Amino acid sequence: MRTSLAPGAVALALAALCATGARAQGLDPTPASQCGERTVTVQPDSAVADTRVLIRFAAGLASDTDDAFLARALGKLVAERIRQTLSIDVRSRGLSGGSGSADAASAVAEGRVLGVRYVLVGTVQRRDDRSVIDWRLVDARSGKQTSSGVASEPVGAVDSLVNAMTSVMTRALGRTATKPAARDRLHSRSPDAILSFLRGLAEVEAFDRGRLQRADSALQRAIDLDPAFVAARFRLAELSVRQLDWVEHSDRARAQLVQTGLWSIGAVLLKEPYDVQALALLGRLYLHKGTPALAQPIVLALRALAPDEPATVELDARVARALGRDDEALKTVRASAAATERSIDALMVRADLERRVGDRVVACRVLNRAIALDATHAPAYVWRAIVRSNLGELREGWGDAEVASRLGRADWGELTGALIDVAVRDTVRARTRVMPLMTASSLDSAGWLDLVLRAAVANSLTTPAAAQRALLRISCRDPRRVGLANEPLLRYLRLPTNCIAPRTKVATGAN
Repeated sequence: MRTSLAPGAVALALAALCATGARAQGLDPTPASQCGERTVTVQPDSAVADTRVLIRFAAGLASDTDDAFLARALGKLVAERIRQTLSIDVRSRGLSGGSGSADAASAVAEGRVLGVRYVLVGTVQRRDDRSVIDWRLVDARSGKQTSSGVASEPVGAVDSLVNAMTSVMTRALGRTATKPAARDRLHSRSPDAILSFLRGLAEVEAFDRGRLQRADSALQRAIDLDPAFVAARFRLAELSVRQLDWVEHSDRARAQLVQTGLWSIGAVLLKEPYDVQALALLGRLYLHKGTPALAQPIVLALRALAPDEPATVELDARVARALGRDDEALKTVRASAAATERSIDALMVRADLERRVGDRVVACRVLNRAIALDATHAPAYVWRAIVRSNLGELREGWGDAEVASRLGRADWGELTGALIDVAVRDTVRARTRVMPLMTASSLDSAGWLDLVLRAAVANSLTTPAAAQRALLRISCRDPRRVGLANEPLLRYLRLPTNCIAPRTKVATGAN
């Protein structure tokens, strides 16, 4: 069962968990962390501390039921707009957690943990036919309020609210904002479409199937209400990739998600044919379709359009991996460290490549940077827990496993914890953790990462038959399947070459 952290305490809780780890395990503190040491391979954090921002909006007391969705969506949208138009480092996305005023004091404490300069907090409420934000900008160093105000716009005019909050940071930093891309402008002739979009946006960064499917339904409804809603189409394409990455592995569902994503991103590119993010997303969909050759021309186009963009570097590395050129992929991300450190997806690609070649210290440092960019990205904690256990930092690894369970799925915490249990030769506890997760129903509902972790634990417990049962659930059509041969967690395991029969059927017209 997913456990939610209290509003405003996410960063503090994460810091505490990572610091204390699993003291209950009875382990002595480890020596100076290798994971925390800088290496010449990883670029230092190049962001200037004076431009780091934390954003937190919350629904006000006695708010409309939709205000929580608006608060969460505004936090995400404002963070993205600030990052893109002002080129600054937003250390944590806006987080809302139920009703109540946005507590500036707790936000400042959270901002200090994250190392930010400014904290933007706001309370969101609907009043009659308008949405109102009562906001404050606080200097995290001194705790003093630098400015405050009220922004009020008609219900549905969310883009104006986002622009207003971006202007707050523009004035504070002495910057000039650039015009956002079409995919980021929330213009729709239907207020109901905007509301449905916000409902979907509140769920798109989840990692469990139910929430992602709810987001899918909400975005589909927004498009049905307004077929010209470009921002909704772009988010639906992003959501298709997220579901392909984390929750879906059946052939039929994967084919449908790829097709939905291609239709959606195609509509965006008709409006903005040279949009870098949209082109990169198209390349990701081609990779999930199993056609890396179609993604190669996109990489060439992105190299010409925006060679230093993280999306370009990330897609370049992913295409090289899909073509079996891991060395080339690693060389690409290492040479573009200044770009990759601004993107959590690019950092995750690099961390995985470093881990696979055995440079665990560098992999851990890269994961540190990923968590600094987005402290709620659960897979980063999963892999850092595994890398830390390989480095002998077991207490810290257990702490990361617990955070992964809280922010992602309980299964991730149990499975990474089981891998650490094996590392300390506690096979009894590891078996207790993994046995409920190896049932047929559990395997059928698991996603890519879940299946790999299940197989890894079973392999570590010297039960290769169980490991192969998990891997058999991975579709033969999943392009990531070929990379299992180089997965260190599955070393010495004979990988199955066949697939379960029902999962080899593809929906008619999926190709």
